[in-house]
Amino acid sequence: MPKRTKTRLTKRAIDDTGPGKCVWDVEVPGFGVRVTANGTKSFIFQYRSRTNEQGKITVGGFPAMTVEEARKVARQHRINVETGGNPSVERRDLRLAPALADLAELYCGDYATARGLKPQTVKDARRLLNRYALPRLGRQKVHDITVAQVRKVHGEARAGSGRYEANRLRAVLSRMFTLAIQNGQRSDNPCRGVERFHEDQRWDHLSREQVGALLNACDRYPDQNAANAVRLLLFTGARLQEVMKAAWSQFDLATGVWIKPSHHTKTKIRQRLHLATAVSDLLLVMREADELGVFLFPGRDPSKPRSDLNRPWTAIRQDAGLQGFRRHDLRRTTASFMLSSGSDLSAVGKTLGHTQASTTARYAHLFEDVQREGVNRAVELMSRPVIQQ
Repeated sequence: MPKRTKTRLTKRAIDDTGPGKCVWDVEVPGFGVRVTANGTKSFIFQYRSRTNEQGKITVGGFPAMTVEEARKVARQHRINVETGGNPSVERRDLRLAPALADLAELYCGDYATARGLKPQTVKDARRLLNRYALPRLGRQKVHDITVAQVRKVHGEARAGSGRYEANRLRAVLSRMFTLAIQNGQRSDNPCRGVERFHEDQRWDHLSREQVGALLNACDRYPDQNAANAVRLLLFTGARLQEVMKAAWSQFDLATGVWIKPSHHTKTKIRQRLHLATAVSDLLLVMREADELGVFLFPGRDPSKPRSDLNRPWTAIRQDAGLQGFRRHDLRRTTASFMLSSGSDLSAVGKTLGHTQASTTARYAHLFEDVQREGVNRAVELMSRPVIQQ
């Protein structure tokens, strides 16, 4: 047991302390220097908490840390103890506190499973985190990450992948920090101090001529089952995974109704979709040709649905000469054709599975000739002379 000696710690006093001894400071209670048998000297702080727990922590090594630097830290520890703190417990909690990489694993793992996040959503989140956030901040403690650091990562994502992907990353980080707040790992969300980059709303939809070219390309495509998936996307306005996971048990072909289960829809709401007669006829032909009768679009393993439509869509789109169009533009096309043929926004929203009219309004755009006719009728009415009674 090292001998206990009290004095005002100075460099000379420490230099004069031999191996196996402790020297305690008279100025800050509990502050001292410990010298091991091999001569290593370390500043220490020993205390008893308000709950009568004893503890001792190492403040730093001598001479790497000066006496005054160590005394300043020890004085802060003493104030902490006097106000009810426990430095040893706090250090342990800090050591065990999760880093951003730990939070990302929780979010993309157990949390995603518990919340029923879609596999593609989790895959996209991992991709953005692994490319931008984790290389810079992965080892940093969650409670230490600042608004400035998130803003920097947000900007790097914009430079590397564009503003849309940067905003998707910000959204993922925001949900992760909300989870951290719920778990008591920090008290605020630094993403709230980072503004989203402006995004132009996409207006892309296919014209009548482009739809014709697309359907002709579908007719020419060798894999007609995949071509039917493209047709169903266009004719129903459904989301990709709703179509890919569609099972025959969801359809009542006698009445022309598709019941989308809640676990397949983005809104997690069961959706009842009335099909066009041409779509019902198409599905009847498909059903008669399907020997297994489980999924409309089976994968290589017939017991599972097809996972994606990337290769067929690319080939059909290129054959149709539709450069720059995305698969999601088919939903906008469905909405635009419905609106231009006289359907109101509520009918369009119900078809697309939207819960808010504002979302539908971003999807549905009138054809230019329909808009032009509407404006002409309005101007003609406004210009018509008023007949005085």
